[in-house]
Amino acid sequence: MAHTTIKVEDTVRDRLAALAAEKGTSIAQLVSDFAAHTLTASERAERTARTLAVLREMSGYTPTPEQDRAADAELDRRLGDTA
Repeated sequence: MAHTTIKVEDTVRDRLAALAAEKGTSIAQLVSDFAAHTLTASERAERTARTLAVLREMSGYTPTPEQDRAADAELDRRLGDTA
């Protein structure tokens, strides 16, 4: 396996070290897990499209663009503290 060095500020490194220690793992594993489990924008868009297709098929749910924006804004508001 090839290794790569990533340059980050000391404060970022220290935070990653603390997070890794809490999980009983290394910074390398922490970063690897993040990369493996975090969706890209295109993956999120694809998952959203599949979810909406299932909702439409199962329930007839067909939101208007305005309803989509309102739902997105509400979700952003509710998740704002976790981002």
